[in-house]
Amino acid sequence: MGLQTRANPYPNGNFALMLDFLEELITIVGKEKGLVAVSEENQGYEDIIYSRKEIKRLNPPKNAVSATIMIEKLADSKQDEVSPEVLADGSILIRFKENGSNPGEDSGFGLGHNDIYELVGATNLRAFRAINIAAHVALRVQYYQTGQRILQAESKGREQEEPGG
Repeated sequence: MGLQTRANPYPNGNFALMLDFLEELITIVGKEKGLVAVSEENQGYEDIIYSRKEIKRLNPPKNAVSATIMIEKLADSKQDEVSPEVLADGSILIRFKENGSNPGEDSGFGLGHNDIYELVGATNLRAFRAINIAAHVALRVQYYQTGQRILQAESKGREQEEPGG
């Protein structure tokens, strides 16, 4: 039995976006992993490094629907390692917002060293903004796509290869 595809009934090409949530529910219930890491060749991973106080955005690939973000305090250029006090006291290293507004030193959700945050939704990926509260901080970001999008891309590839299809 072959893979059955159907025409996209949505004129804006957002068929996959509307079905992502339903697909995730089905895969969770079926105990499957519905998200697949985007490869580095397709810009599926990035390190965002803060050396001075500034607001930065994510650079998600087009097919990304979620991301895992880990916060890491980096060593200052003057010392070989991060002081244990900074790592142990739970200090806030960054603040972020998902609504497209800029966070501030006292505004936004705070995260510290080795905190991990799951960011879900393509809209939230594009709207994410973060500011560093401490110097020398890195955001380690892995982007994910859905298995459905991979199947759609493979299906499009087969259609292009078939003459008259």
